[in-house]
This record gives sequence, C-alpha cells and structure tokens, in this order.
Amino acid sequence: MSISRVGFLGLGTMGTPMAKNLKKKGFQVVVWNRTPGRAKALEADGLEVAASPAELASKVDAYCTCVADPAALEGVAEGLFQTARAGQLFIDFSTVSVPLVESLAARFAEKGVDFVDAPVTGSRSGAEKGTLVIMTGCSPKTLERAIPLFQAVGEKVIHCGPVGAGTQVKLAGNALIAGMLQCFSEGLLLTKKAGVDPRKLIEVVQASGFRSPYFDFKGKAILERDFTPHFSIDLMHKDLSLFLDSAAAHKVPTPTAASLRETYNFARATGHGGQDIAAVITAFEDAVGTVVS
Repeated sequence: MSISRVGFLGLGTMGTPMAKNLKKKGFQVVVWNRTPGRAKALEADGLEVAASPAELASKVDAYCTCVADPAALEGVAEGLFQTARAGQLFIDFSTVSVPLVESLAARFAEKGVDFVDAPVTGSRSGAEKGTLVIMTGCSPKTLERAIPLFQAVGEKVIHCGPVGAGTQVKLAGNALIAGMLQCFSEGLLLTKKAGVDPRKLIEVVQASGFRSPYFDFKGKAILERDFTPHFSIDLMHKDLSLFLDSAAAHKVPTPTAASLRETYNFARATGHGGQDIAAVITAFEDAVGTVVS
C-alpha cells in the first residue's frame, strides 16, 4: 500500500513540529491530541483534525504516535486498533518499554498492520529542523515502507534490529545523556563555588578529547538560566525508570543509572519536573547556596 495520508497522535514538544514537517514534505496529515486545542491550532497549517484515534485510523494509510509514557501509548493504541486495517503502517516515535512495543507489534499484526518502534533523539530543535536521529526496530521490509516518513522528520535512520531494539538503544542512550549532564553540572557547580569562572571549565572541556556539542548546548542553557523544556526532567526520570526495569529483567547491574534516577527524583521533588533536564543542577545549587551563571 502506498502511503499518502498520515495520522499523527501526540502533539507535544516533539510531535507538533514532526507533524508539520510531514505536511511540508507532501503528506496529507490528520492529527489528534488528548488536549484538543493543540490539534485545532494546526488547522491553519493545513492539517486535518480527527475527533478520536479511531476516527484518525479510519482515514489514513499510516499513523505515528509520539506520546509521553507507556500508559498514554496504550490508551491511544486501543483507539487505533478499533479501526485498524490490513496494509497500514504504525510508527511509534515515543520512548516507552520494550515489552510494550513488542506486544503492540504482535497485536496489530493480527490485523495486518506493520509496526515500527522508532524513538528519536535531537530534542525540540531537531524536531523543528527535521534533523532527528531515528532508532528503529522492525523487519527490513517494514523499514523500507517507513523510510519516506522518516526522511520527512529526520536526517539519519539507524536500524537497530527487530521490534524492541530501537527502544532498547534509546533507553541506553538516555541513561548516557543523564550521566554526561550530571557530571558536567557537578563540575560547573564546584568550579563556581571554588571561585573560578565556570566558562573556563567549558572552554577546557571543548578543547579536549572528551568534547561534545552537548556541553555547548546545555552549558549555554545553564549559564543563561534558560530551562525551557527541550526534554523535561519528568521525562528523563521516566526513561531512567524504564532503563532500570529492562536492566532488572536482564539481570544487568546498573548502579550509575540507579543513582541518576534518584537525582532526577530529587529535582522533581523540589519542583523542577517540568523544566529542561539542564535544570537538574538547580536542586544542588539550592543545597550549596551557589548559582552557576
């Protein structure tokens, strides 16, 4: 089945620009969001609004989901399943659990729907520019069908293996991001507390073998106190929890990730859950009475 009409469900920080990019690349796009106002706002851009996931699935050749957590995906998928039909393609861009995407793939296969787990990285700016990196889990044949949609929202697609593989890689990647940011934040805070300009630490890091564009991005946000969410503390806490669930299932010790999750839980407890992950530093700034700027 050729794909010309695409549904998009979940119009948050990532989903809205992704849906717009699908439209820009020539797809007819139908959208749905739990909060109807977000979907309604896209009518001005030529996107059609569906009243429910079931209605959306009845109108399109493929549907994409980008929702916050496993419970949200399960709810949306239940509606899609009602009107799913053979030949459709289901791409999930969310970051959820491996068992969930595996179960959805099996369930939708009963109706002849091909499923891809395709979590992304690149944050809000990547979603807006269409430069996301996409980690996919699916069969090679299904990947071939999905490529035109991936090219509309991202610049690199990495096929990780069968369904679930993309999600497993994404969870590991987010644990790595959390570790990088935590050590970076602790270094900035200690440098400032010791009376040294934290910009000098960033300068040295970025001139060294362990440099990363990530440190420029998050370092600027911390110094300018700009914690507008690209990827929130609440979502990182969720992803670290999913990573630890997977580690427990496979009996792999992950003490660093466990410690990181508690750090993010601390930041949530102090009221920073809705802010960008760069704001995790604020919980420690409060403790020592020093602000990195």
